[in-house]
Amino acid sequence: MPDLVDRVRALVPLLRANAARCTEDRRVPRENLDALREAGLYRAGLPRHFGGLESDMRTKFAALVEVARGCGSTAWVSTIYTDAVFLLAKFPDEVQEEVYADPEAFHCATLALPGRAVPVDGGYAVSGRWPFNSGCLDASYLLQPAVVEGGELTHFLLSAPDVTIEDDWYVSGMEGTGSNTVSGQDVFVPHRHAIPTMRLLDQTHRSERNADSPVFRHPPLPYLLTSGVASFVGMAETAYELYLARLPRRGQVAYTGYAHHRDAPITHHQVAETRFKIDSARLLAEQAADLLDERIAAGVLCDEEDRARVWGLAGYASRLCTEAVEVLRLASGASGIATKNPIHQISRDVQALATHAIMVPTTGIEHYGRALCGVAPSTPLL
Repeated sequence: MPDLVDRVRALVPLLRANAARCTEDRRVPRENLDALREAGLYRAGLPRHFGGLESDMRTKFAALVEVARGCGSTAWVSTIYTDAVFLLAKFPDEVQEEVYADPEAFHCATLALPGRAVPVDGGYAVSGRWPFNSGCLDASYLLQPAVVEGGELTHFLLSAPDVTIEDDWYVSGMEGTGSNTVSGQDVFVPHRHAIPTMRLLDQTHRSERNADSPVFRHPPLPYLLTSGVASFVGMAETAYELYLARLPRRGQVAYTGYAHHRDAPITHHQVAETRFKIDSARLLAEQAADLLDERIAAGVLCDEEDRARVWGLAGYASRLCTEAVEVLRLASGASGIATKNPIHQISRDVQALATHAIMVPTTGIEHYGRALCGVAPSTPLL
């Protein structure tokens, strides 16, 4: 499967060329999506009997890093589309036949802020407002949570024509993700399109055809985390690349005796330390991916500490990348705040993504710390 990474890497120039348009349009250009689909990225988590790749975690992570080297917003939306396919494989085979019938369709999902669902004949009437729906503008199905009246938290598969997309994604970074609020009122959802959230996030599934596939024994939340951290690593790599490319052309360090920026000791420290941070982040993220792959190869399900460790690794890696990009932004001087400077956009995107609830470093680090101390998890997600 390394070919997938090579194919995606070849698209980095296209993604960079479209990055400004992605931000201005507040959605990923269709050209980006079509090119990445053609490269096979959105088949990474798709079952093989539907033409999918069932990629290992290391390959999926590496491919998404390459997308983020081209465009942060495209990388995050691609993460959602890739991982939503994996989540939908938890549904019964008859449902998969429906949602995967169109090989060019995209699907998205959220985990938080549930709506409400009322049991009705044949299914449920689902209502709610679900914010932060990255990629919703091009999605055919949207997997959303709601609390069933008198029951449990459940995820419901909503068809795009049955919901309304509210144009409210006006933000300071990751504008191109189009993460608008999605709303619906008394949307009918048949029983087969509903799955208890705890069942969605455990290591079992209702599919007979996927039962013998090791990939679908991955715990979904860690699976999502190994994808999410890739956006941080890819954007940090590009910020570093851009900084070094400009360095030979930078002259005097203002108000000092250094005639060139590359001769100043502070520059040497900044470059070395950001390289260490990015390399460390990549190694931690790869550890998370390898942990999941190793468990599957050994035929062992991830335990509570494994899941907490993956969350901690992803959180700490995202912190290191955020810190590295901020150092490079400051080191770029006043020109680094120009909106036409790509480092400016990368900095805003990284800062925005660092506020994502599942990627906030302190959350993942705390969960792993509790596991190390033998303290029970403070979240049902573990």
